[in-house]
Amino acid sequence: MPRLPLEGTRVVEFGHIVAGPTAGMILGDMGADVIKVEPPGSGTPSRPGNQRTGSFFFFNRNKRSLVVDLATPKGHQIALRLVRRADVLIENMAPGTMERLGLGYARVHRENPRLVYCSIKGYLTGPHQSRPLMDEPAQMATGLAYMTGPPGRPLRAGASVVDIGAANYAVIGALAALLERRTTGKGRHLTAGLFETALFYVGQHMAHAQLTGETPSPMSTAQTGGKRRGPAIYDLFTCKDEGQVFIGIASDSQWRRFCSVLGMEDLVDDPRLQSNDGRTLEREWLMARIAQAAAGWESKKLVETLVGAEVTVAPVRTPLSVLEDPHVAAERRTLAVRIGNVAGRLPALPYESDDWEFSVRRHAPVEPGQETREVLLELGYASREVEALARKGIVRDPGLSAGSGKAGGGRPRRRGA
Repeated sequence: MPRLPLEGTRVVEFGHIVAGPTAGMILGDMGADVIKVEPPGSGTPSRPGNQRTGSFFFFNRNKRSLVVDLATPKGHQIALRLVRRADVLIENMAPGTMERLGLGYARVHRENPRLVYCSIKGYLTGPHQSRPLMDEPAQMATGLAYMTGPPGRPLRAGASVVDIGAANYAVIGALAALLERRTTGKGRHLTAGLFETALFYVGQHMAHAQLTGETPSPMSTAQTGGKRRGPAIYDLFTCKDEGQVFIGIASDSQWRRFCSVLGMEDLVDDPRLQSNDGRTLEREWLMARIAQAAAGWESKKLVETLVGAEVTVAPVRTPLSVLEDPHVAAERRTLAVRIGNVAGRLPALPYESDDWEFSVRRHAPVEPGQETREVLLELGYASREVEALARKGIVRDPGLSAGSGKAGGGRPRRRGA
């Protein structure tokens, strides 16, 4: 396989839950060597951000796990050794945590002036910058949940869109800083904000509200009459097998083809329906007519027919049934992974190159500290030093047999897809 773009780049990740691990995963997928630093107790209920749930196995592929107690002097020294050889540091700890651990930017910059230090926080600089924040409250506080749910019932999106989005913007900033470093020779501290990410998502609605002076209605509201914005037909319809299909009529020519294949030829030449504005004004009875027509079809057949007519359509899937989609099942669209002890398929990064492709070089570490010994040996520790650190609980080496005082298995074997 051709060389990945970030091969040779060293990343140390102090990440938990979603945002930090997502940023590390993206860099790892692009070829970086990512060392995930986990605290003692990882994988247990006392450390929910590092429990081995399904989400963990998605966000932590292509990483090596090192468990170390950063609150101890020797654990802190291990962290500094990591930092000295790293190109990028990722952290999404609560405000002030990295500073309390002696790993804030000012401290580590002295150890490695070339380091790109990438933080993901609840808020960027401003009155709320010291507050913690999470995905769902960020959606509530910015108007995103208001735009998603029905009137009076703000609703979070069905995925961690703010955490993942903030991680993406953090990676964009880190890549820009790495590019800048080629010229300046210096690293930089950059921060991505959850609140600001959600606010960025709502920017289009903020712009419309300020242009019109009106508070926008939630996107889930089925508006009627002339107030509806966008396509007149942009809705879910239920088929006779109870499957749901989303149909979006994006043009007048789509409308005519749509009517023809659904057996509504009488509507093709209806003067009231020749434009989107006209169809918007007639939505009340028109929606009932389309719903009646869709109810006579099997959902799969309806999708196939509308695709053939070049009408915008999509079936409603679940996170499990989407694996049956022929496009998802096609080569390169998902990656073969181990999800705990289950063989599965999960999404690759959502872009592709004409010269290289993504792969799972390492499955997410099932065992916390799975590569502790491997990483410490690379940092210059002798095998006996690793064993001593593990016996004292400063690091966790799964290869050290409990109570035996001896390392088991030597240097771990490199794991690949």
